[in-house]
Amino acid sequence: MKSKRSDPTEGKTAVPRPSFFRPLLATMKQTLQTTPGINRLIPGGRVPVTRLYPYEKIELPASFRGQHVIDWYKCIGCELCAKVCPNECIYFEFVEVDEKSPYLLPSRAIMDEHKKVVRRPAVDVGHCLFCGNCSEYCPTDAWMFSQEFEHADYSREDLFYHAEELKEPDDASDKEIVLINRIEEHPILEVDVCIGCKKCERECPTRCIDMVDGPNLRKGKPIVIPEFDYNKCIGCQQCVDVCPVDCLHMEEVAGLAGAKGEGFYNINFEGEVKLLEETAGQKIPK
Repeated sequence: MKSKRSDPTEGKTAVPRPSFFRPLLATMKQTLQTTPGINRLIPGGRVPVTRLYPYEKIELPASFRGQHVIDWYKCIGCELCAKVCPNECIYFEFVEVDEKSPYLLPSRAIMDEHKKVVRRPAVDVGHCLFCGNCSEYCPTDAWMFSQEFEHADYSREDLFYHAEELKEPDDASDKEIVLINRIEEHPILEVDVCIGCKKCERECPTRCIDMVDGPNLRKGKPIVIPEFDYNKCIGCQQCVDVCPVDCLHMEEVAGLAGAKGEGFYNINFEGEVKLLEETAGQKIPK
């Protein structure tokens, strides 16, 4: 009597063997659909999405924040960009110039004119997050961004761009004089503390400070105190920083150019600024 042996495949579903031809055909089809010239003959052909970087570069929008570019004709060395930088990656360098240099005209800080130097920003791109604060708060519109984005290098030291490396070509500047207090602050004086050293007047980048006789006397003569022309003041805090007795401080001012969004560009819309939850369902103006 013969013994019955059980079939090992009995009761199991047949598993199809893997085929290499199907994914290979799918890959070839996708390749032909995006190949220039052939894509017009293949059903479903289209233009390739990828770019042959670095041989082919994409067209970037005008508002793209690439390499920093400084207009030396407009920059007045107020250092406001360094104060609003969240990463503290902006440093100011003193560049010696000739007394007839166009970068000294119109003449700005008295101290810079005497020393025949101009203050211009340098940037550590390795620490920069390209937030755009430096450009938005620049009171003279001297700070811009180019579409250059290839910043990779072999050392961190090479990511530090000096002031002359960020300088915009002279023929590209419109040389238009602009002074807007976008920080919406101006200095306030404590008269009884001021010693009349005139240091604030010498360091003011817009020459908005005049020294006048104050109410206090020293050896029978009035102590001079700063008088501010707030139409020229840009809220840069240079006078506050250099004051040796801390008699100056900054206070917010309502009704300036930036208070209604008029002094800003790129990031603010004209008119009233609303929160995102307040604009839900509303059409945002372009």
